[in-house]
Amino acid sequence: MSLQHARKAVAYGAALANDLVVEHAPLARRLAHQIASRMPASIEVDDLIQEGMLGLLDAARRWQPQPDGAPFAVYARLRIRGAIYDWLRGNDLLPRHQRGKLRAAQEAITELSHTLGREPEDSEVADSLGLSITQYHTLLEGAVSIAVVDEIAETDEPVADHNSDPFEQASVRETLQQLQPLLARLAVKEQQVLALHYTEHLSYREIAQVLDLTPGRISQLHTQAMLRLRGWLAGSGAP
Repeated sequence: MSLQHARKAVAYGAALANDLVVEHAPLARRLAHQIASRMPASIEVDDLIQEGMLGLLDAARRWQPQPDGAPFAVYARLRIRGAIYDWLRGNDLLPRHQRGKLRAAQEAITELSHTLGREPEDSEVADSLGLSITQYHTLLEGAVSIAVVDEIAETDEPVADHNSDPFEQASVRETLQQLQPLLARLAVKEQQVLALHYTEHLSYREIAQVLDLTPGRISQLHTQAMLRLRGWLAGSGAP
C-alpha cells in the first residue's frame, strides 16, 4: 500500500469512527442515565456520561463488522457499560468490606431459603448476619448496584431500553423470558420494583411514588432481589 493510500485509509477510519460516535451518542447518554438511576445520589450523571462517551469512542475505534451481522450498537453497549463500571470500581465507590458484606448477605439468603423451605424475611437475614434490622437495611440501601453487576454476567441482568434497536430488544426479551421462572419466585414487592425499573424504565424515586415507599426502601428491595437472583443463577437454587 502506498503512503497516499495508507493516509486515505487512516482518514476513512477516523471519519467512520467519528460518524459512529455521533450516531450513537444518545445510546451512551441513555445508558449513563440508566446506570445513574441505580446509584447513590452522590454519583453525578455527567461523570457517567463522560465515561460512557469514552467507552463509545473506544468501541468506534476498535469496531470491525461482525461475521454474524451483529450491529455496532450491541458491541458499543458492552463497551460503554464496561467503561462506566470500570470507572465506578476504580473510584472505590463500593469499598471491599462492603462487597464482602453483600456477598455474606447473598449467602445467608440462599442458605436460609434452603433451611426454612421458603424465602427468608429481612429480620431473619439480619439475625443470621448478626445485624439489627436497621443495620441490614442500611447495608442494602447503601449498596451500589455495581456489586451485583460484578457477580451477575452481563447477559443475565435484565436490562431494557425502549429506544434500543430491534436486535437488542429481541435479546432483552429472550433474557427476561429465561429469568421469568426466577423472577416469579421473588417477593411481590421485589418483582414490582424490578418490573417498574427494567421494563417501565422508572427511577427509584419514581418507583417510590408508585409504590408509596421511600427511595431508600426501593433501593433495599432492588439490592435484595438481585442478591437472590445471583444466588439462584449460581446454581444454588431455592425451594
